[in-house]
Amino acid sequence: MTTSGTDSMLKRMLSRIRWRHDKANLSGVAMLLLWTSVLPLAATDYFVRQNGDDDAAGTTKDAAWGSIDRVNRARFQPGDRVRFEAPASFAGNLLLSAEDAGTSNAPVVIGSFGEGRATILAGRQTGITVQNAGGVAIENLIVAGAGRTNNTGYGIFCDNTLTNSQRLEGLRIANVEARGFGLLGILVGGAFAGFEHVLVTNCVMHDNLHGGMEVAGRLPWDATAYTHADVLVSHCQTFDNTGDPAFLKNHSGSGIVFYQVDGGVMEYCTAWNNGALCRSKSGGVGLWTCASRRVVIEHCESFGNRTSGGDGGGFDIDGGSVDCVLQYNYSHDNDGPGLMVYTYAYASRSDLGAVVRFNISENDARKDRRYAGLWVRSDGKEITGVEIYNNTVVIGPWSDQAALINAHRVQAHVRNNIFIAKAPALPLRVEQPTDQVRFENNLYWREGGPTEIAWGTETYSSLEEWRARTGQELLSGEATGLFADPLLSRPPPDAPPAKRHGLQDLRAFRPLPGSPAPAGGLDLRKKFGMDTGARDFLGLLPLASGFPLGAIGAARLE
Repeated sequence: MTTSGTDSMLKRMLSRIRWRHDKANLSGVAMLLLWTSVLPLAATDYFVRQNGDDDAAGTTKDAAWGSIDRVNRARFQPGDRVRFEAPASFAGNLLLSAEDAGTSNAPVVIGSFGEGRATILAGRQTGITVQNAGGVAIENLIVAGAGRTNNTGYGIFCDNTLTNSQRLEGLRIANVEARGFGLLGILVGGAFAGFEHVLVTNCVMHDNLHGGMEVAGRLPWDATAYTHADVLVSHCQTFDNTGDPAFLKNHSGSGIVFYQVDGGVMEYCTAWNNGALCRSKSGGVGLWTCASRRVVIEHCESFGNRTSGGDGGGFDIDGGSVDCVLQYNYSHDNDGPGLMVYTYAYASRSDLGAVVRFNISENDARKDRRYAGLWVRSDGKEITGVEIYNNTVVIGPWSDQAALINAHRVQAHVRNNIFIAKAPALPLRVEQPTDQVRFENNLYWREGGPTEIAWGTETYSSLEEWRARTGQELLSGEATGLFADPLLSRPPPDAPPAKRHGLQDLRAFRPLPGSPAPAGGLDLRKKFGMDTGARDFLGLLPLASGFPLGAIGAARLE
């Protein structure tokens, strides 16, 4: 695929699925679903209190039910709402079936009333199960298991096992905390099809064994369809999900995963300290997607994620992903790679059209020298149409390189990036190099030693020699690229990883006076007709002074 074709497709994709909202006023999916704007005249409110009576009507606070078992025996209509008294706790396992389904504009709502949030004490089982029902909203609750090594279920499990291959419409999970479960805090699943128009917002998933949250399907590995569609996960936090040391078949210990999703956004989410106990060769990653199409992960932070096996990284576009985007994210201090584009041996599709832009990776790849801040590799089918531009990658001496690309079965353009390494690490290492991976106008810098590039079995300490021998860092016969100090501000050396959230406050990785970064980039819009978006990592791109190198285009210290 040509560069212009890739970016035209990206522009169309973003216009279709990039819903916008903020904490105070959700829009996008929330607007599409019209969740609670209109309730049918027959809708009923039901109340559950600790001192309630299961023989009561349940329709007023004074005639409230007293148990989750009573809620399970009821059948609900579109627009009905079940409210548990806060801040009380209720032991049991809530189940909604197909007979309890609502609609997109009249969902069945499970939530709280009173001050704060009610708690569902799930014990050893799943806290809330939504089975074959669309039009459901779960909000303002705490769902607690008996602990990740004592519980065997999920916090919230929404599943579609219907055999008609039709997605269920409308699912919302908002302001929910899910902790202490042996599997996941939240799982949205599906066998033959899943859910469409899914909104998960302001949720916290922590101290679970297998992972934080997944939107995933169970279609055959080589299926041409996608389980879920139109998924938005926003302003969520996931941490201290350890991974299962006994689960070696595949990954565990991730923060949030999209799998078999067609059209989705993961935004303003944070994942940290996940995966420490995972011993699988394919470990967890903070925030990532695989076998999906048109997924955007943006404005997120992933840091301090761990592994006792493989991966343990920050962000990932993984096997079988098509037209997926990583942008405006901050990855740091992870055991594994910060920014990954990877495909595994059994991926059902070739990876196509990945875009990695305006991200920052700082001090990643802390556990395995073979990893890097930017890490691209195929162990399966081809990865084509990859655009990697305007990222800032900084690595310490614990890794061998800031960026590592294995070019076998990879076709990519790498432009306008800043790669900084502290000796003995190198700014860039390319394994099995081919002319299908092109480097154009990147800045390379090595602190504490001469700047060098590893290219296959050769090492180049001169940009001129690298150009002459490989044809890299040449564009239409003209020399591009720099071996130069980018002169960027850095986080205070005593700032611990957990305090680095919010680079605007730290004012880090901004060009200092004399830096070549603010106007040193190729203008990808003019040169290649690419839709690069209207902003850099912090805000609007500088338009008058030229296109930048790296993730941040101007100091903007005001």
